[in-house]
Amino acid sequence: MKPSISDVQEYLSLEALTTRIQTHQRYSEHRDDLDGTVRQAVSLSGDADLLDVGCGTGAFLRNLAERGHRGRLVGLDLSPAAVHALHDVAGVSAHLGTATDLPYDAGVFDVVTARHMLYHVPDVRRALAECRRVLGSEGVFAAVVNCSGATPRVSALLAEVVTSAGIDIPVVPNSRVHSDNLPEMIESTFGAVAVHRYDNALVFDRPEPVIAFAAANLSFYGVEPDSALRPELTRAIEAKVRAWFAAEVGPWRDPKGYVVCTARRS
Repeated sequence: MKPSISDVQEYLSLEALTTRIQTHQRYSEHRDDLDGTVRQAVSLSGDADLLDVGCGTGAFLRNLAERGHRGRLVGLDLSPAAVHALHDVAGVSAHLGTATDLPYDAGVFDVVTARHMLYHVPDVRRALAECRRVLGSEGVFAAVVNCSGATPRVSALLAEVVTSAGIDIPVVPNSRVHSDNLPEMIESTFGAVAVHRYDNALVFDRPEPVIAFAAANLSFYGVEPDSALRPELTRAIEAKVRAWFAAEVGPWRDPKGYVVCTARRS
């Protein structure tokens, strides 16, 4: 199965993705070191050959290379912009492709990671089977997805604004694959799965970062990056957020969290 047109268009540029990542880095209630959490979850050694499926901005692989990782580091993404982001990183190779048809031989990696990307994959079970296929014996797989119902306030805001504009909201990625259903999918492919949950919240003391974060999620609510409605909907988001901050006392707090699921190929 091919990725949706929406996903392809969303990642032609990494600008919205970068905004979402930076929002979590800057406004999480508790410091959130996702890369460190994943490294710890897979007990990553410096010699492991690692594939990062859906490598996005490339920061995870770039950081490993800068830390002196000696094993092979490979990134794969459906976005040419993501592949280009890693083209000048020594010790890292990046390839264009999809999670459901990994362009690698069987058994060639010690670790495969899929961080915050499986909810974009049209056939998750096939992607998991592909990740297992390219792992060597005793290789480790790690996937990260959001907790079910993460950031409910921003989600409700987006749903209200988009629905008011007469747009039918598609199935939002986070409602397709999340903490409640991914462990079973991994277990059916790999066997035993370990699940580690990390609860947190986004906390905003001013409207601007809320507006930017909400606007950076519009694609997932049926508003394409090049839609003529984007400016109008962004203004509507801004008006509602600024009205809330003018009327309410205290910060805008939005609960969130994620799980890291790990499994080993026996």
